[in-house]
Amino acid sequence: MISLDKLRKRSGLLIVGIGIAMGAFLLGDLMSSGTSLFNGTQGVLGEVNDQVIDYGEFETEAQNIDRIFSGSQDRNGLRDNLWADKVNEVVMGEQYSDLGISISSEELAQITFGYNSGEMSTTARQFFGVTGQDIKPAELAAVIQQIQDNDPRRWLYLENVIRKERLGQKYSSMVRQGLNASNLDADSYFAEQGTQVSGSYLFKRFDTSIEVTEAEVTSYYKANKEDYPQDASRELTVAVFEIEATQADKEALKSKLEDLLEDKVVYNKAVQANETVEGFRTTSDAASFVDRYSDSSFDPTFYAVGQLSPSIEGVLRNAELGFVYGPYEEEGSYKVARLNARRSDSIQVAIVELSIDASEETANEIYAQASELAAAKNGEELEVLAEEKNIALTTAVVQDQDRSVSGVGDDARNLVFWAYNERTELNAVKLEDQNNRIVVAMLTDISEEGTQDLEEVRFQIEMALKREKSGKALVESFNKELASASTIEELAAAMDLAPQQVSDVNFNTNAIPSGFEPNVVGAFCGVEKGQLSKPVIGNNGVYVVSAEDAKESDEATKNYTSLKQQLDVQMKSRANFEVYNALKELADIEDNRAKFY
Repeated sequence: MISLDKLRKRSGLLIVGIGIAMGAFLLGDLMSSGTSLFNGTQGVLGEVNDQVIDYGEFETEAQNIDRIFSGSQDRNGLRDNLWADKVNEVVMGEQYSDLGISISSEELAQITFGYNSGEMSTTARQFFGVTGQDIKPAELAAVIQQIQDNDPRRWLYLENVIRKERLGQKYSSMVRQGLNASNLDADSYFAEQGTQVSGSYLFKRFDTSIEVTEAEVTSYYKANKEDYPQDASRELTVAVFEIEATQADKEALKSKLEDLLEDKVVYNKAVQANETVEGFRTTSDAASFVDRYSDSSFDPTFYAVGQLSPSIEGVLRNAELGFVYGPYEEEGSYKVARLNARRSDSIQVAIVELSIDASEETANEIYAQASELAAAKNGEELEVLAEEKNIALTTAVVQDQDRSVSGVGDDARNLVFWAYNERTELNAVKLEDQNNRIVVAMLTDISEEGTQDLEEVRFQIEMALKREKSGKALVESFNKELASASTIEELAAAMDLAPQQVSDVNFNTNAIPSGFEPNVVGAFCGVEKGQLSKPVIGNNGVYVVSAEDAKESDEATKNYTSLKQQLDVQMKSRANFEVYNALKELADIEDNRAKFY
């Protein structure tokens, strides 16, 4: 019998399985990450093709999904997946509307629970746990009614998931039906796959020592700015101060533990007299002693042979009751252990432990160092102070939706959020206390979306110009000798070069002995047997090729039906993801999430 509780457990697996997993969402996390309802663009989380995605509505939907699935997923994953779903809704919704693709109530009932002999969808089968015919209609109807009555949000969510899934299937099916390979496609495919060329080539590498002028660099940059796009980014210079116990702190902790071992006489102000306070060795109530002085509570467990920590197993197993061992260091703490009781072959051990943490004095000293560094007015002053104090600095470039920062780690969204805040100016400093460490970050550069500065791409431009100028000179050099050479050997002798051999290359081959050179491979496949090609500018230099042998597939093996079936499968398999990616690329998407989270 299907139960509602089982369905709740199965729901999480279902959603992950269909690729739109939605997880935990905590409104409190918004506050902890510095989010405010007044941040962003008037509450607009984003726009897709002029359709506004409202921040408040987005949050409400996220919280509803969280309630449905009991907060089982990462909160960042939930936001990302919900955003992706919203974009998909708009982009594909326009396509469905234009093409008249829809789902009737009857069809939805058929694919949701097999109504009227319909085929239940894979998603519904997963949700209900249906395999084959192992569920009776009446039983399924009762469960559905139970969900609708007791958990209507879950039911509406399931219906929405199944509806979107079916719409997507219909759309993809229409696209696939329109993709069919022709005889021309089969001919081309047969020739490209079947023809294998062997031959030789001559090669002269680009001269990268050639000079380029400033005017050439500037002119090239202006003419090719689109080749050097720049995403918006922020540069942070970061120092991390780990708050760790010094050797003096450790010695003080050990002394504190040792002081707890023995009885001592103290003055009791209440009775105005000295009194003896029992130590750990002599106390008659070890459990209360541990609870009073230890960082962890008394453990009353009796441990059999081999169950205790190896640090004390051999020492305490056969010791006398009341025997105390330590102090010893284990798992980031100093400990003393006392054999408290024995029961058959099991023993009970009382352990007083003190975590090895930095003292307040050490923490204050580290905080003072961090504060002094945070007083720097600019990047140059920050570097000088860091060098004087032997503090390591890390430079990190972040984008608005990053959650990690180099040198800090994954839990650094607050720093990114701060760096992109409109009120954070260049050279501003943030000092952040992260429990056992202090992070000092300075905003040292702001790059807006656009084109990279000339100086940032100068080396790339100079190399491109050198390749271009050298390539032209090498082409001229080859052409001069090609005028009188008719074979690769004659050209090699005239150019003082040694021919290199290639074997069995075709259109699927991208590399030759000189490296990755698809243009050169194309030249081999295009030149007539026994002829020399024109000079070919490749990735590493200039080439001239000669095809000496070409093996072509036997025409008798050409099977149009089989070839077209292969091509059909290749094209249709790409329809599911490439069409949506293309539509998404064409869509006008404004993503403001980084201003809220």
